[in-house]
Amino acid sequence: MNPPLATKPIRIGINGFGRIGRALARRIWEDIDLELIVINDIESDLSNLAYLLKFDSIYGRFHADVAAGQEHIEISGKSIRCFSEDSIEKVPWQEFELDVVIEATGVRQNVARAKSLEKGQRIKKVVVTNEDSAVDFTLIYGVNHMAYRREEHFVISSSICDANAIAPVLHYLDKGLGIDSVFITTLHPWLSYQNLLDGPVSSVSSPGHNWSEYALGRSSVGNLILKDTTAGEATLKVLPQLVGKLDAISFRVPTNNVSASDFAINLSTKTTISQIYEIFREASFEFPAVIKLNEESLVSGDFTGLSQSCVIDFTKMKLVGGKFLKLVSWYDNEWAYSCRVLDVVKLTCMEL
Repeated sequence: MNPPLATKPIRIGINGFGRIGRALARRIWEDIDLELIVINDIESDLSNLAYLLKFDSIYGRFHADVAAGQEHIEISGKSIRCFSEDSIEKVPWQEFELDVVIEATGVRQNVARAKSLEKGQRIKKVVVTNEDSAVDFTLIYGVNHMAYRREEHFVISSSICDANAIAPVLHYLDKGLGIDSVFITTLHPWLSYQNLLDGPVSSVSSPGHNWSEYALGRSSVGNLILKDTTAGEATLKVLPQLVGKLDAISFRVPTNNVSASDFAINLSTKTTISQIYEIFREASFEFPAVIKLNEESLVSGDFTGLSQSCVIDFTKMKLVGGKFLKLVSWYDNEWAYSCRVLDVVKLTCMEL
């Protein structure tokens, strides 16, 4: 099943024009069902923002003409109004008849402030690109999208990239075979807030986080950095039946893109690799935008730009005693996640 198609282009505002915001802009430009109307970012140099949209060290040149004006960025003749406000509620979204604002700053205060946009009827929906308790509903497309209620849910979280990659794997295994317990290790590329050289943990710039582990201040370039992760907690938000059965840790790894999740799973039912393959093959037919199977000998960079939430690797899958499963899935933590955010936008804004 593919995401629903809009009867007319969905009018979108983006709050925060960092890695995810710019990936969203590229993806929106490719989709006739979507239209980017407004951008807000604390960076006021629009020429610099246009430059970062046009040239990307991971995804290459943007296949569109990009230029900056005094109050707008132009993409192939289409003018996008730009603001540089430090809070989501300061932007005059209501002037642009938007269907949705995507909150992509990662700043927790903006999630709480998004509620005020509903009260003033300034926009129709807010989609948040991280997990937060202040939202009305957390939606991972392909897992719990059927539980979304348009009348009840105004601020919707699209969760985090790791949960979007983990949840479909566990959802279909639990549905088909049952899961007694699972431990996940995520391997996640460095992020912009990390240090290039060793420094105190206070020097790490991460909005909304107060790090206490000294290792997180170490150089991101030459180290594997073991850390706690919110991936397990975020996954349980959409798979509550696994509470008490799931935990996770993470490594920050010195690469610039593409993550992997390493699963160690105790299944409830004795099975075979062939049966597991059938479960995921059927899931990939039902949700081709979410699940992809891999049977080639590939490296992380080969998954750059893939849009699926998780690419399940059958080349090294192991099954011990018919119940203990070792499984790896890959995901482009920026591009694939941005695609899922826009699937959430389409689902929540359909027929608005």
